[in-house]
Amino acid sequence: MPYIRTRGCRRQHGLLAHEAFMMLGRISRMLEKPRILLKAKLTKRLVPTLTISEIRCYEDYTRHVQNCRENILANRLFEKNLVPDNCTEFTFNGYCYLCRTYVDFLVNFAYSYEVDGVLTPNWREHLACPRCHLNNRMRAVLQIFDQVCQPNRKSRIYTAEQMTDVYRFLKLWFPYTLGSEYLGNSVDHGTCDSKGIRNEDLTQLSFANNQFDYILTLDVFEHIPNYQRALAECCRCLRPDGMLFFSVPFNEKAEKNIARAYVADNGEVIHLLPPEYHGDLLCPEGCLCFNVFGWEILNEINAIGFKDAKALFYWSRELGYLGGEQVLFVATKRTQHDKA
Repeated sequence: MPYIRTRGCRRQHGLLAHEAFMMLGRISRMLEKPRILLKAKLTKRLVPTLTISEIRCYEDYTRHVQNCRENILANRLFEKNLVPDNCTEFTFNGYCYLCRTYVDFLVNFAYSYEVDGVLTPNWREHLACPRCHLNNRMRAVLQIFDQVCQPNRKSRIYTAEQMTDVYRFLKLWFPYTLGSEYLGNSVDHGTCDSKGIRNEDLTQLSFANNQFDYILTLDVFEHIPNYQRALAECCRCLRPDGMLFFSVPFNEKAEKNIARAYVADNGEVIHLLPPEYHGDLLCPEGCLCFNVFGWEILNEINAIGFKDAKALFYWSRELGYLGGEQVLFVATKRTQHDKA
């Protein structure tokens, strides 16, 4: 068996793709955006496939980089040449998996940074579709979740967010989706505030054992000092063979996780590296990042009660998934018949 499983996904009749035709109008009203056409524009251009490299350890990743070195360098040069001179915003034509048509993705230089002396857009947070208004990161999450996990309308899904466009899309396509935010002690865990936002703590979820088919957390575990306990709670709440689908800050060149801060026994936050805060809808000053993860995280996940934890690397010119190889993660909860 090869060390990496690479798959080209073209799930023409996947649920998200099928539902997009019928529901984009409802989505647009929900998000209070201008009404979007219900049918995709007719085009002779082929529907692009997405190649995903499934990698399970650091050694496999180093071989992946060696084998794909020319492509990685070519992709980097392609992105560099896309950036126009003396321009504050520009567009890039590509295919939106959710809208099922080619669009001009929108790019500007908010959150930009320099690469080799060249001001470079934050590709991950831009390339927004003018129809569904989701950026690179959000579109990729929904497409890869659909194609890798293959949920259906009856799937029971929990996602650790409730105030984002990703949650609203999931709730529309999958009616049995539950979302939440971390509201601290402002309301009891497992209950909602006056705005209908559910309060959950990932380290002590209020849900029953084996309740969900899928759990999604997007850039959450790095903000939890005891992320191992949060992973264990996700495992408890998933049914056997249920799937955890998540993203975290990840250093693909690091075998071990990188601790930036921790909480001492007396409750004091001890910083091991300069404090790093990430944007948060509920916290204007941002949310402290305690860890940046390395390949060690996959072994920790498997040890907690999952199997086949893996990183999903992807990049696509046609789908507007730029910014170098991006990565998401997926793991499946073991059954009683699986070996630990």
